[in-house]
Amino acid sequence: MKRTLTLVVGLVLAGGAVRGLSAQQPDGQAVYREECKSCHGINGVPPAREAAKYRKLRALGDSGFVSGISQDSIVAILTHGIDTNMKPFKEKLTVEEMRAVALYIHTLAARRRPS
Repeated sequence: MKRTLTLVVGLVLAGGAVRGLSAQQPDGQAVYREECKSCHGINGVPPAREAAKYRKLRALGDSGFVSGISQDSIVAILTHGIDTNMKPFKEKLTVEEMRAVALYIHTLAARRRPS
């Protein structure tokens, strides 16, 4: 009986820990590195081959450009894509992941601000 009770309590606590993990905010940097860095570069500066391929590809590390774009606008771009150059991510990322990426993009630009 005591062993069964211990097992039940352990399962309940483990279930609570799993629910707690799923409630955590997504890691914007990790999502960016998985989904965005191949085109936009690891630090927000597109690799030369991508910049040559997509002439309108913007540097997400450009503080002047990014500071003028709201988090909601970045989420809209991620949701719908841009023309034929950037595919939509609405089927691949959750809104929470997109918001985390938007926040991370703003931190990339802030790090590259001239002093």
